[in-house]
Parts: sequence; structure tokens; C-alpha cells
Amino acid sequence: MSQRKSILVLLLAVAMIVGFPACKSKPIEETPPPVEREAPPPPPPPPTEVEDKDPEPIKIEEYTPPTIQELNAAGHLRTVYFDFDKYDLTETTRATIRQNADWLRANPGHSIVIEGHCDERGTIEYNLALGEKRANATREFLNSLGAGDTNIRIVTFGEERPADPASNEAAWAKNRRAEFKFE
Repeated sequence: MSQRKSILVLLLAVAMIVGFPACKSKPIEETPPPVEREAPPPPPPPPTEVEDKDPEPIKIEEYTPPTIQELNAAGHLRTVYFDFDKYDLTETTRATIRQNADWLRANPGHSIVIEGHCDERGTIEYNLALGEKRANATREFLNSLGAGDTNIRIVTFGEERPADPASNEAAWAKNRRAEFKFE
């Protein structure tokens, strides 16, 4: 039996030699922290039963047309200007009157007055007559453009209502005009 014991001890010794390295502890690997994921959105709430209610009535607001003061303040119709001692319509003047005619055709039913104005040079009588000629020339061209069903009246103020009261060329150029006003 002694030989058996020796073989057994020898086998045990070999097993220990071979087995010990296998029992060595492995180094601990650090794992990254788990990725936090956003929670899914909560499910929509269950539909609630709608009570049979009459829908609220639609509020219809009445259209209130603008007042004469609001129309004049809005600047829809632009003033035209004339050369010294002239009532001829320049191309610039005609372009402005065309714009005014376009607005009047798009917005029919208005009554307007075209005011003829002059600078301070010349006699009162002469300037009143020149202002009237400027207003008439403006109205005739406006009518030729088919300004809708606009009622157009003219008036002359001559030099009585200057746009600029100064007495120099810049002021006089502003005063030689035909203004469009709603009535």
C-alpha cells in the first residue's frame, strides 16, 4: 500500500501544482456605469366623454368703415406737386395720380375733394385761378383713368393754406400742389 500512497500523494501534488494557478484571482474589471435612458413619455390619457353641449356661437363683429379723419390720416391718396406758375402734369405727377386712381378703383364709393394750392408769389386772384387750374387738371387725369364711382369735387385755396409758411424756394415747392382729401 505504500506504493499506492505514494502515487496518491504524487497525483495530489500534481493536481495542486496544476490547479493552483487556475485558482488565481482575476483582476476586477471596472464596467462603465449603466447609461441612463430617458423614460418613455407617459401614455396619453384616455379620452374623456364629451358632454352634448351646444357649441358657443360664433361672434360676428360688424364692419365699421373708417371715418373721414382716419382715411385722411392713413395717407391712401398722395399729394401731387407742380412747377412754378404751371398746372401741367409732369410724368412724376401723373405716376402719383395713377397710384391714387388704383387705390380709388380698389376701394370704390368714396367722395373726395382735390384742393389746388399755390406759393405766395403772384396776386391773390391769380393764385386762386392757378390753384383751380391745378385741381381741374388733376381731376381730369384722374377721371381719364377710371377712378371707379368716386365723386370728385375741386376747390382752390390759392396761397391761403401753405404747407410750409417759410418764404424760400424749398417752401414754395411744397406749396405748389394739389391735395386729395376724403369728404
